[in-house]
Amino acid sequence: MTYPGVQAARDPRSRRGQRPPAPPLVSTKLRAPVTVGGHVERPRLSALLDRGLEDSARLTLLSAPPGYGKTVAVVGWLQSRGVAYAWLSLDAADNDLARFTRYISAALRTVRAAVADATADLFGPAATPSPEFVGASLVEGLTESDNPFVLVIDDYQLITADPVHRLVRFLIEHGPPFAHLVLLTREDPPLPLARLRAQGRLVELRADDLRYRRDEASAYLAEAGVSLEPDLLERLLERTEGWIAGLQLAAISLRDRPNPAAMVGAFGSSQRFVFDYLADEVFGGIDQDFRSFLVNISIADRFTAELCQELTGREDSAALLERAERGNLFLVALDEERRWYRYHGLFADYLRSQLGDRERRELHERAADYLARVGLESEAIAHLLAAGSVDRAFDLVERAAQPAFEAGELSTLLGWLDGLPPERVAANAELVSLQGWALFLTGQIAAAQACAEGHTIEGDAGGPAEGRLYALRALLAPIIAGESDDDGLVRAGIALLGDDEPVRVLTLLALGTAKLAAGESASAVETLRPALASARHTAQPMAVVTAAAMLALGLNATGARPEAEALSRAVLEEVRDARGRAPAGSWYLGHWVLGILRYETGDLIEARNELERGFEAAARVGAARQSLGVLVSYLALARQATGSPELALEGVRAVARDARTAGLTRVESQTAQIEARIRLMQGDLAAAAFWADQPISGVAGAAAATISRWSRDLMIARVRLAQSRLGDAGRLLGPAKSALESVGNVADLVSACILEARVAEATGRRAAARRVLEEAIQLAAPGGYIRRFVDDGTSLAHLLPVVRKTSPAFVDQVIAAIASANDPRGTASTRVGSSVWQDERGQLIEALTARELDVLRLMAQGATNAKIAGRLSVSLGTAKWHVGNIRAKLGVTNRTQALVRAQELGLV
Repeated sequence: MTYPGVQAARDPRSRRGQRPPAPPLVSTKLRAPVTVGGHVERPRLSALLDRGLEDSARLTLLSAPPGYGKTVAVVGWLQSRGVAYAWLSLDAADNDLARFTRYISAALRTVRAAVADATADLFGPAATPSPEFVGASLVEGLTESDNPFVLVIDDYQLITADPVHRLVRFLIEHGPPFAHLVLLTREDPPLPLARLRAQGRLVELRADDLRYRRDEASAYLAEAGVSLEPDLLERLLERTEGWIAGLQLAAISLRDRPNPAAMVGAFGSSQRFVFDYLADEVFGGIDQDFRSFLVNISIADRFTAELCQELTGREDSAALLERAERGNLFLVALDEERRWYRYHGLFADYLRSQLGDRERRELHERAADYLARVGLESEAIAHLLAAGSVDRAFDLVERAAQPAFEAGELSTLLGWLDGLPPERVAANAELVSLQGWALFLTGQIAAAQACAEGHTIEGDAGGPAEGRLYALRALLAPIIAGESDDDGLVRAGIALLGDDEPVRVLTLLALGTAKLAAGESASAVETLRPALASARHTAQPMAVVTAAAMLALGLNATGARPEAEALSRAVLEEVRDARGRAPAGSWYLGHWVLGILRYETGDLIEARNELERGFEAAARVGAARQSLGVLVSYLALARQATGSPELALEGVRAVARDARTAGLTRVESQTAQIEARIRLMQGDLAAAAFWADQPISGVAGAAAATISRWSRDLMIARVRLAQSRLGDAGRLLGPAKSALESVGNVADLVSACILEARVAEATGRRAAARRVLEEAIQLAAPGGYIRRFVDDGTSLAHLLPVVRKTSPAFVDQVIAAIASANDPRGTASTRVGSSVWQDERGQLIEALTARELDVLRLMAQGATNAKIAGRLSVSLGTAKWHVGNIRAKLGVTNRTQALVRAQELGLV
């Protein structure tokens, strides 16, 4: 049976190799109401709303209590202006970020088809993007065209989830100037309204703006067939305070009344009293049969004739709905076919207040029966929980839990489980395993541990649910107790997972990343290779990108830098969409990882460009500060090496401030260490020595302490060498080398060997220095780790010709790199920004859109932003936005550099 107004989110796919279909969408949430009571042309309001179409405006907010005609005003304005728009009506279930994203993407798809590609497969248990990342993906999809449009989000007061607020905040702050956001809400949302107001970027309409003035009320009442004397109209306006809900009820009540003055005089002084009085008046004039129908269908937020028949048993439900609409009984048609309706919220509340508890429960159960039958299981579960029908809700949750988990609707899943008796959930291995993982993925670590530990696995028989619990316990152990990961427990869990690829990816990826952070490089690579293979089976591009990025970092640490770079480039090609564009989140792999890999080879220009763009992208999409320590370390080194010492510590200090605010002591420790290294490179030995003399702090967990200790010891050894405390340096390097060898960390082992060779040379042990330097070359040459020698071994340059036979070509490259670094006439700094990473086909990672190419050609002709706007028939703000995007994608800072780079790429 087809349920009108419901559409599948995506085409069905097989379990392995392709993601299953997402839960269906209720398409009427994506349409503006067709009929709204109380609409008359209101030029005053339309003029206020027009201000939201200006480039300077970032948000139009209609904030007023219910019944003030917010929806009426906006629908009327959109119809009168003929502007393109997307519409989204919210309900409480949209507090789930994954669900909200699916709906807002579907809404935007009506004005920008590319949004479908930009946000496809963002969510799932193997991919849990941040709100900022989702926002960046949405913005990318909006750039398909620069034709202006309005996005209206109705009933925003229902949103209480911070991730959804963060996504909307991102769209406000980073959306293009041709996308105009309008929020309708009963209360002010937790968005940066004060800042937007101070910047002149907020258009506000509040209750006073929405109140009907005398001329507007007179026009509305005349349209409704009611004529009042001026003094009576004035009294009605005074009593209703221009409140359209009151005026609408008054119009119904006053029609054909012989004594309208008596009725107006009976109004109370409060809006609630006015509404209740008038609703009683209107409702009292309806026959009992029709009244019962109206009350019973109010249990549903939206309804069709079919659902009304289910609720009331009335086969004439369609005719009764038409009667209610003709009677102007606060019934709103949601589609052109008039199949879907909803009540005005105030009237729905009034009607529901007429229901008794038993009647209410029975109606919820009837609604659930129908909704479950037509495939809307999420809505059915909500009705069953509202009815207190625990057994039936439990059965339906059992059926819907896995699809919700796989769709990434983790908040929705947790909400269902919270509504069920805890003891019943805990006794069900399938539900408790999904609950534990959902808690883990939403950052509720302690609750996830309690969930996983509270379930007792009995006997030897197990399945995917038991496998999830094994894996979850293994991942939680190092987080909760700082213990080493239990590979045996992980292997036992993975063996039971069967074809549950999403959890397999999460388990292997989390375990591999933990090993990488702990410095267990070889073991991390062994774990991350199957993680990437499983990610490819999930059909989730961002799971593939994340697994590839972690594997590439692991390969780089083990000395396999060329394989890491080849893998990174291949995966970026693999995840491109049909239009040849990589996902918005590919910056992680395309800029950050590739920037690190190019820095290791000494390709400073390419490295800095990538790292700069990666740092900007990380800030734009709200990347985890835990990860930025590594990125900012390489960025600082690249800035220092390319002649920008004044900028080298800028990013480091910014990340340090954020980490301090967030209480991330390990990241703060990382930034302090990289600052000490840059200070040492800049000749500030006192500052570096001050850091080296501080006690170790801010490191938790045995594994984390070990890797931090190796890294710290190498840095302290650099300081001691600069202080000529050679014995102290040597005592640190011996144990560090042994530890790095044991875990297969080749890249850092190269640095340790170079530092040890410096100690030997400084103490007159030339043979030992040559031997250790040859060891460093043997380790570094296969991976091309040239920069390790430049950063730590310039004082050994005179020994390089002596050991050249170890790897002649590589040593020659190192000698040339050291000579270039020591040449004060080097031009590295002037070349920064003149290059951008390309794939093997010579294409940009972030290809220019067709509109951006148009803008670029006009730039090449010398057109100003104003002339570009005129030639393309867009606003000046849109033209500036396109120019800024072009500069960012080409990795340059001004127009001249953009045109030079565009010529190099053959774009103009």
